[in-house]
Amino acid sequence: MSELKVVIVDSPSTSYEFFHEGLAELTKQRDCEVIILPPGTSREETFEVCRDADGIVFCYFKVDEEFLGKLEKCKIISRTGIGMNTIDIPACTRHGVLVANVRDPQTVEVANHVAALALACAKKITKANSMVREGVWAMEPLAPVWRLTGRVFGMYGFGRIAHAVAKRMLAFDMDVIAYDPFLSTEEMEKNGVRAVSLDELIETSDFLSMHLPLTAETAKIVNAETFRRMKNTAFIINCARGGIIDEDALVEALKTGEIAGAGLDTITSEHPTPDMPIFSCENAILTPHSAWYSEECNNELLSDAAKNVADYLLGHEVRNLCNKI
Repeated sequence: MSELKVVIVDSPSTSYEFFHEGLAELTKQRDCEVIILPPGTSREETFEVCRDADGIVFCYFKVDEEFLGKLEKCKIISRTGIGMNTIDIPACTRHGVLVANVRDPQTVEVANHVAALALACAKKITKANSMVREGVWAMEPLAPVWRLTGRVFGMYGFGRIAHAVAKRMLAFDMDVIAYDPFLSTEEMEKNGVRAVSLDELIETSDFLSMHLPLTAETAKIVNAETFRRMKNTAFIINCARGGIIDEDALVEALKTGEIAGAGLDTITSEHPTPDMPIFSCENAILTPHSAWYSEECNNELLSDAAKNVADYLLGHEVRNLCNKI
């Protein structure tokens, strides 16, 4: 029986070598068994395999009181991403389990995706592509298209990804503004961003980009009232979490012309069906929660998440801890 045991629960990729890369120092220095559960492993089977694990790496698996109660000696779990939606962090703390995530690799990818969606909305790229393929070679159906220079790019929240987005939108000579009650005006200004009130953000933005986590407080924080106050020429961009926008209200705003359009990488469901109303909105550009994705980012997420576990089990400092015990 090995001295230590690490379980990879639900890998988002079959590039397993990157998990082993992140665990390389641990497996070199200690007798450590590494188990990678295959796709389709049931929750009950996962409980059994993880029961005597010292560390666990996961992506989408729900970490709750039930799961934590099955663990006999696990002291750290690490997610191959940044979102904490599926993790009961207070319960982890009560059970003495540290939670770590990975925050750096996807920052540049998501920032690039936000910029791409904003540009696609502004220049009506998807509409133009469809027209051309249908034999319509004309600019008139695309009108109006407005110049980006001088337009207002607003960010609801100014965290790590928003910082990177700001750099990109400033390069287009846009007026970049942000609202974040947890950050100082000085922090925004040193990044070339003008700090504004929430009212000004909503009412003056030509592009409103969401940069909030999904919590009980932020669920549907953008709603029918928000859309009523936005410019009818404005676009909303969401590469954060779908639940922060009231999707029924968004559909109504898109169909009535209350706002001009939307660029969405996240919607309310991670398993959408074709009959969802948002898919009938022709002025919405949708991507399948892929903003984070590049081959390089994917590989780094796997290795960095595994390294969090390795660092803890070797007694090293762990980056990106989300709780304290």
